[in-house]
Amino acid sequence: MRAYQARYIVLPPAPVGGSIIAELNRRYDPGELARLEASRPALEHTLITPRAGAAIKSAAGTDLITYAEALLPRMRAEPENPFTAFLRTTPGREHHYRDFLLQSSADLLAEASASAFGVIGAFGAPQSALFRILIDEFGYGAHDRKHSVLYQAVMRDFGLCDDYGAYAPLFDTVSLDLHNTIHWLFQNPRNVFLQAGFLLFAETAYQRSTADHFRYLSEFHPDADARYFSEHAHIDLHHTRMVIDDVCTPFVTSYGAAAGAEIVAGAELTRATFARAGAHLLAVSQAFASAVLAGEAWYNAPQVPAPGAQGVTPTGAAQLSDPTTQIQVGGLGIVSAAAFAEFPSGAYGVLAGEGPAS
Repeated sequence: MRAYQARYIVLPPAPVGGSIIAELNRRYDPGELARLEASRPALEHTLITPRAGAAIKSAAGTDLITYAEALLPRMRAEPENPFTAFLRTTPGREHHYRDFLLQSSADLLAEASASAFGVIGAFGAPQSALFRILIDEFGYGAHDRKHSVLYQAVMRDFGLCDDYGAYAPLFDTVSLDLHNTIHWLFQNPRNVFLQAGFLLFAETAYQRSTADHFRYLSEFHPDADARYFSEHAHIDLHHTRMVIDDVCTPFVTSYGAAAGAEIVAGAELTRATFARAGAHLLAVSQAFASAVLAGEAWYNAPQVPAPGAQGVTPTGAAQLSDPTTQIQVGGLGIVSAAAFAEFPSGAYGVLAGEGPAS
C-alpha cells in the first residue's frame, strides 16, 4: 500500500507544526521511495499476478460485447447486497456500517486517484472518454461535488475521522488486497486493457451496490449524508455505457479480439476481488456479532490509532499469553484475544491499549 501511495500528493488537512517543505521532503524522500518501489515486483508477483493469470486464462475466447451487454441485467437480477441484508437483521448495524466505511476509505477517500494513472499518455479516442469519466469522479471541477468529498461527509456522520489514511493501522488484509489490486492494475501501463475491464465491472457493479447502500441509509440512518451513494447510483448508468461504447468497443476495433479478452479478464479479476472483499467484510461482521452475543466483545467507535499501534491477526491473538487481552477490530469495537483467534483469516486489529482507546 505504501509503495503505491508514494505516488500520491497528500497534504495535511491543517497546518503542521514546523516546515511543510521539510515534511514533504521526509514523506517523499527519494531513497525511501526507491526502496518501496524495489519491493513492488516481488510482492505483486506473489500476491496478485497468479489471480490475474487465472482471470486471463478463463477469459480466453470470450466475446467482449456479448459479455458487457449481459453484465448489467445479470447484476440487476441478483438479490440485495449480502452485507446490507445482514445489517437489516442486527441491532449493532451502526457499528458494522462504520466498519464498512472505515475499511473502504483506503480507496474512497482518494477516489479515482488510482485510475488517474490510466488516463495519462497517448492512446487515441478511448483516452478522452476515460478522462470524461475521471472528471466526473472529481466533481467536474467543483470541489464540494468531488466523490471523495462526498465520502468524507458520510464518514463524519458516522463519527469517523475523514483524514486520508487516518485509520490505516485498522485496515484488514482483504481491504488492503482490494486496494493493492486496483493499484496494480493502474500503476502498470501494460495493464491498459485490464484497466478497461476493471472500469467496465466497477462502474456497472456500483450502480447496484450504491443503490442498495442508499436504500439502507435512507431507512436506518436517514440523517446521514448519503449523497455519495445516490450520486453513484445515477451517474454510473452513464459511465457503464461510456466504457462499453467509447472505450471497450474502440479498443477491440483497433486491436482485435485479444484486447477484448483482456478486457473481460480485467472485469473478472475485479469481480473476484470485489466478491472476496465483500464476503470477508460480512464474515468479520458476523464473527464480531457472535462474539458480542457471547459476552466476548462490545461495540466501540474507534479513535484514530496512535503511531506505532501494535497490530495483531487471529493467529497472533491465539499466541497471546492473556486470552482476555483487548483488541480493537476496525470500526466495530473491542474483542477478547480468545474470541479474535476464531475470526476469519485476513481479519486484523490493534491492541486496544496501544491504539484506539476503549
